[in-house]
Amino acid sequence: MIYLNNMRNLILFVAVLLLTACSQSLPKVTFTNTSDYSLMEKPVLLPRAQIEEVLGKVGDHQVVLLSPDNGQTFIASQTDDTDGDGRWDELFTLVDFGSGESKTFSLVVKNREHVPVFINRTNIHFADKNDPTKIFTEAERLKNSDTETTQKYFQYEGPGWENDVVGFRNYFDARNGMDIWGKTTPEMILAGVGLADGPSYHELQPWGMDILKVGNSLGAGAIALETGEGLYRIGPDGHGTYNLVAEGPLRSTFDLGFKGIPIDGRELDVNHRICIIAGKPWYKSVVTIKKASGLKLVTGIVNLQTDSVYSNSGNGYAYMYTHDNQGFDGEKLGMAIIVPGNTMNVLTAPEEGAGITQTFYTTQEITEKPNVYFFMAGWEKQDSKWSERESFEEGINEQGRLIAAKIDIAFSR
Repeated sequence: MIYLNNMRNLILFVAVLLLTACSQSLPKVTFTNTSDYSLMEKPVLLPRAQIEEVLGKVGDHQVVLLSPDNGQTFIASQTDDTDGDGRWDELFTLVDFGSGESKTFSLVVKNREHVPVFINRTNIHFADKNDPTKIFTEAERLKNSDTETTQKYFQYEGPGWENDVVGFRNYFDARNGMDIWGKTTPEMILAGVGLADGPSYHELQPWGMDILKVGNSLGAGAIALETGEGLYRIGPDGHGTYNLVAEGPLRSTFDLGFKGIPIDGRELDVNHRICIIAGKPWYKSVVTIKKASGLKLVTGIVNLQTDSVYSNSGNGYAYMYTHDNQGFDGEKLGMAIIVPGNTMNVLTAPEEGAGITQTFYTTQEITEKPNVYFFMAGWEKQDSKWSERESFEEGINEQGRLIAAKIDIAFSR
């Protein structure tokens, strides 16, 4: 009897210890949606410096997770090294909000080997055409300007990026064009596309297909500069590079660099950072240009298959878009450029000539701050709602509100 009593006391003591440990309050962060809109999977970013003001120094072998229940479970997130110094500097996550809603999460430090595995919803793939197991984390841009040459070196001609909704690719040569992968599956598929012994990606496959005809246009959001003499494509001149920045379950990022671009008697350095985020029908571009006073950044949408362009602005974002039978096989495809702010100009490139042609484009003033824009695509075979222009415009506005919405961040102990 004494033994049983002692065992009961020991069990009770252990239970109390566990309960006490679980009930200890962890440092917290509260996110507040300051907008009047509900937001689905709003991107939220926490700089490491802010986190360490609350937690103290976090070891280089450690990461920080967000828990809705004091450390019992965790929402999907990732920590990325975005400045290339070998240490993560940003915690990134996606959060659902109601209008004006606040959500609070505990900040939990864990060693990397103990981090939960979250569903992978983004992907960057850049591989050797002749050896698809050879993955590039950095590369130098080719100088040619034709598919026949580029496709001999790179799987589908250059880097591809995708999420569970849509995908894109870059022609990694002097064209520096942008193309779209229409997807019919949320799975990450780019590793198996464009293989030497595989089917053509210009024909519909179970995963989808290449859906855009680009020609000499800016395609799906490629960049150029506007000078006093016209449009100057960024790509043919200077030294071009690719560098992988980060890959994760919720976002993946890489840089397209251009050094020594000769314009107006000076040499420019341009960095085009591309980021794709889970669940979003767009990719984000952040373009940094040095010594570019007097020039404007240009991006645009191919207009090979349409004569109509639409635009609107207000509420912290502006956009232009096309919607027509402009998919590779004539199916409905909507394409849009969204920019922060309340203004956007819409211009049209020449129909023919030696430079950039057949493009609806917009310009942005170049300042000390990076230029930002978002390229969105909606293919009817990915979602039938994109077959209607009104639905596509409604989708643009939904994404515009999501992009423009501000999230307040507050820490507590």
